[in-house]
Amino acid sequence: MTERNKKLVVWALLLSCALISVSRGDDKGQQTRPPQLVGPPTRYHVDVERYRFHGATNVNDPRFYPIPDKPVTRETYIRYIDELDPDAIASSPQHGMNGPKAFMPVLAKYVQTGGQKWAEACVGMLRHFHEDMQEQVKERRWFWQFEHPSALVPLYRKYLVNGGAITADAEWFREMWLCYCRNLHVWDSEPVEWRGGCHRSMPEAYAKGRAAEWYPDIPEAKHWARYSQLVFDDFWRPKDVPQNDTGYMMGPLIILACGADQWTGDDRAYRHPQMKRLWDRLLLEVSPDGLINPYGPNGGWNSTADYRIAMLERVAAKTGDGRYRYGAHKLMNYLQYQSESPTADRANKDSAWLVSLAYLFADDSIEPVEPSTASQWTERVEAIRIPHTNKKITEDLYGNADPRDNFGHICCSWYMTGKTWPDKLIMRSGWERGDFFALVELHPTSFPANPGGIMGLNRWGAPFTQIVTSKGASVENRLQVEDAEDKTTQRLHPDKMRINEFWQSGQMPDIQSEVIYFHETEAATYASLRVRNLDGLPVVYDRDFIFVKNRFLATRETVTFEQPFTATVSPVWNTHNIGPQIGNHWANTFIHQPVGDNGTRSMKTPPVDLLVWFAPRPDCTLQIVDRLVDDPRAIACPNQLRYVWQGTPTAGQQLVFTQVYYPHAPYRSLPTSNNPNPGSKAAYANQLEATAHASGISILRDDLTATVLRLELESGNVEWVAFNPSGETLKVGQGQTDEHLFYSAHSDR
Repeated sequence: MTERNKKLVVWALLLSCALISVSRGDDKGQQTRPPQLVGPPTRYHVDVERYRFHGATNVNDPRFYPIPDKPVTRETYIRYIDELDPDAIASSPQHGMNGPKAFMPVLAKYVQTGGQKWAEACVGMLRHFHEDMQEQVKERRWFWQFEHPSALVPLYRKYLVNGGAITADAEWFREMWLCYCRNLHVWDSEPVEWRGGCHRSMPEAYAKGRAAEWYPDIPEAKHWARYSQLVFDDFWRPKDVPQNDTGYMMGPLIILACGADQWTGDDRAYRHPQMKRLWDRLLLEVSPDGLINPYGPNGGWNSTADYRIAMLERVAAKTGDGRYRYGAHKLMNYLQYQSESPTADRANKDSAWLVSLAYLFADDSIEPVEPSTASQWTERVEAIRIPHTNKKITEDLYGNADPRDNFGHICCSWYMTGKTWPDKLIMRSGWERGDFFALVELHPTSFPANPGGIMGLNRWGAPFTQIVTSKGASVENRLQVEDAEDKTTQRLHPDKMRINEFWQSGQMPDIQSEVIYFHETEAATYASLRVRNLDGLPVVYDRDFIFVKNRFLATRETVTFEQPFTATVSPVWNTHNIGPQIGNHWANTFIHQPVGDNGTRSMKTPPVDLLVWFAPRPDCTLQIVDRLVDDPRAIACPNQLRYVWQGTPTAGQQLVFTQVYYPHAPYRSLPTSNNPNPGSKAAYANQLEATAHASGISILRDDLTATVLRLELESGNVEWVAFNPSGETLKVGQGQTDEHLFYSAHSDR
């Protein structure tokens, strides 16, 4: 045994001994194994102030729930801009190629006041922007800064021309913009004029299209106009973007928000019925507290929420739909809460350019309207990755391939097939502050692929998980099935042109997902997802959800093996802290501070805990895992609960795992005396607190055919849930049901 393994065994024994007192009495006769600690302990000392509310979760108490709920208008945005001292920004125009982004508060002040000093400052910034471009070209042959200048400089031109500060044919502006378009290499490499509706190709095409329209006498005008139209058409065919994340997705969307009307000469990109799918996505993913749960490659907690504020204000103004303003204002209030300002009454400085855009776009004549309070599931167009330099592939898929070697490659290798897959399951209790909310990934072809994974879970403004910022594999809050001997033949997509997450052609797992059941009631949301070839393995994965509004989430995961192989199967939950209450098949968990700004800043959260309860199985072991042992990307969420089964199932064999996730106030044991004698032990107030409510969950049945749970999470309040995939008649309390998924809050049911 290695020295490291010896230490792990010691830690596991110590943990098991320490937990005996809270583990006993919750298994209701089930024979279960003691929990194991895997890796060094990474549970941290908790600030005692976490427990200062003594079980209260009152959103009307600003000490517990300091997230504001103030009306937002254009005046709100300009007030935040004023607090960032736009006079100081205007006095220092030397920001190089970051100038257009840094100076957005100055442009907003010009639009607000018409003051000449603001216009002159913007012009000075743009001249320095031009000088920095020329310096980079002299030193490096080109520059790569594509996103912010492409989106923002045309807005400077628009507002400065409309205000009379410059003329449309100003020679200095013409020279500056042509310098930008002629030397922009969005990948910081030789190729240019990339294709596809992606986050680099769209800014390049938009910028060159503006140059062709503004300056039709230039030699490139005809070619640039054609190239710009080709890229817009690449996007317009699917009317969707390839990135399924809260990071890169904002690249193409901010171009559309800022300039689609200039690009097309009309408002089709905002008002077309099929575009509603895309813009609604930005709204529906907003939690009742105004936060964004990150998913896919992302920049950390509440990733790119500020982008959504600007874009939702723009779409509201273009469509007259007040739902979008409602979402923008929720986001603005939460952004204000997360401010680095001690008084939390201004937006982050890094968000200033987007708050400025929100001011420019907002239309106060449009009243905010609360969106639907119902849960729903969304769809997105399938995106695949393909070889990006193969011109035959470009011609076959996109058409009009540029024959030149360093022109017209497919940006990020993304192609939208036109096929529609499920996107997200959004389970909502309502839009009131503190309402329970869940965001579940459904899409099968993204990197990482996590259909069935719970990307976000929130109650009283608190997060209970945070995914890694990853482009590669990362199992997030779903069933993990592993080929223990790595001998099983992967089920690969028949289209060998597709590239997997390691950029290997012909090695793309053929993962398929479908929503097979969805039913919404006033009390609960019921949904079932089926995933074939999970992670490329010969299995079928089913996950059922019973989301009880403002109460708890119960799920049942079933894996069906279509071929035998030696497997490790584990439902997992990723979190920050595990404990202090831990049992043989459950644990208390919480996020002490979500991690933002690409892992560089701790952010705020109200203090709320989450019970993670696995239905006990005698053949499973609860593991408390330090994820950093194997994956340094997990720094934002370094601990994992894993309920592990190991064996060699036969073809057709099924395994079932049932979980309950229950948000609750934090509890701590308190000494009954400060006298250190054996009779003065630390104690919780009652068994429910001592087990983080796990002792209130009873199993009446949990087998391959059905699961029936009785929950008394608060004394005297009895609830029932049943998972009944076969539709048989089940006894539930004093009643019965044959429904596929069932919830009742009546003790006689």
